[in-house]
Amino acid sequence: MTIRKRLTLRFTGLVSSILLLAFVSIYAFCWYFISSDFYRRLDRKASTTGDMLIRHRLDAQLIRQLNRIRKDQLPNQNIIVFDNRDSIILCTNESRLLPIPKAVLASIRKNKRKDFQQNGYYLSGIRFMTASGQFVVVASAENTYGDEFLRRLLWALTGLFCLIAGITAFSGWFFAGDALRPMQQIDQTVSAIFPRNRDERLVVGREDDEISRLSITINRLLDRVTESFRLQRMFVANVSHELKNPLTQISSQLEVSLLNQREPEAYQQTIRSVLDDVEELTTLTHELLQLSKVNQDDAIGLMTDAVRLDEIAWDIREQITASNPHYVVNVELGALPEDPDQLTVQGNKTLLESALKNLAENACKFSDNGQALIQVDFGQDIVHIQIQNTGQPIPTADLPYIFEPFYRSRQTADVRGYGVGLSLVERIIRLHGGQVGVTSIAGQPTVFHVELPR
Repeated sequence: MTIRKRLTLRFTGLVSSILLLAFVSIYAFCWYFISSDFYRRLDRKASTTGDMLIRHRLDAQLIRQLNRIRKDQLPNQNIIVFDNRDSIILCTNESRLLPIPKAVLASIRKNKRKDFQQNGYYLSGIRFMTASGQFVVVASAENTYGDEFLRRLLWALTGLFCLIAGITAFSGWFFAGDALRPMQQIDQTVSAIFPRNRDERLVVGREDDEISRLSITINRLLDRVTESFRLQRMFVANVSHELKNPLTQISSQLEVSLLNQREPEAYQQTIRSVLDDVEELTTLTHELLQLSKVNQDDAIGLMTDAVRLDEIAWDIREQITASNPHYVVNVELGALPEDPDQLTVQGNKTLLESALKNLAENACKFSDNGQALIQVDFGQDIVHIQIQNTGQPIPTADLPYIFEPFYRSRQTADVRGYGVGLSLVERIIRLHGGQVGVTSIAGQPTVFHVELPR
């Protein structure tokens, strides 16, 4: 069932319930008022007849004549008087004589009076106490005008209820459609965006309502999806390019080796060259696996270590110096807190070490003198890390893209690498709830800033 139908049904049901309650209350009030008024009239007639017959001892025939000539007679009116043995001593209209059960007469004697209906007649009974016993006077009549009024009122209320319910259903259907029209436009626009026009966005209204906020959220989602498509295309293109070169070299060298019979030394040289290309492929595959691992949702389960960043800084210095004697890494630690626990952050030691080592190696690689400086400051809630070098500044046009996978600027085109390192760094730092940025201005050191929450 569509939302429009659901809203229409709920709106119609709510209004119909309120209307039904109001109409039932009106009908019940009218029925109670008309019935009570008619019973009071019957009660007065029964009381008047009882006073004349029992207390004033008027002749029964005279009472019948008085009842016949009175102008306030009710439709099919009849008054019956019973003695203490339940025998009829007076009946003003024998053609309309109703059999009154003895149980009803006993109830009237017990309760002094009783109003009830029987065979379409309204009856009101009263008890009279005398020295000779208990008498019961029962007045009966048809409430012709009251019942007819109630029937017409019932038909009128029923017809009015159906009419208003129909109008409500139509209005609910119209207003629900009008309220959901922006949603239909959003559905049509989003359906038309993919795959034909990814640059199109939803129109955001001026009103600060739910539809506008939903449109803004969907536009942001579309921006992220478009960016993901762009990164995916760039990723595939770069990976294809990086894989194509070593594979082509391997294939070419092997084909050349098979053309003619050669000396063993030539084959050994070809094998060593192929092994270098295979090592390149292995390194690239390893970096891609690392990038994929950090990208997984369950990588949160790796964040179980209490990592001391001062120790990591010194370890990175030793590792880089050992792997390349031409590189020099200097470490500067800020004011150390008295509590050793404030030197640590919650995370994964291997990943953090890999990220900071990558930044330090890049700093040495692109430095004029092969030196890099690691500065660590321990704040109360955040640990600040800066890794800087004095090499050529990063071009301003490249700064927004250096953390994207496989992005390589013209400045780094001649440097061995795959463009995966900084993307891996950014994802590792983000995985730890931190931030990484870069400042690179001509004439000043290039500084990578890392902030990790403790």
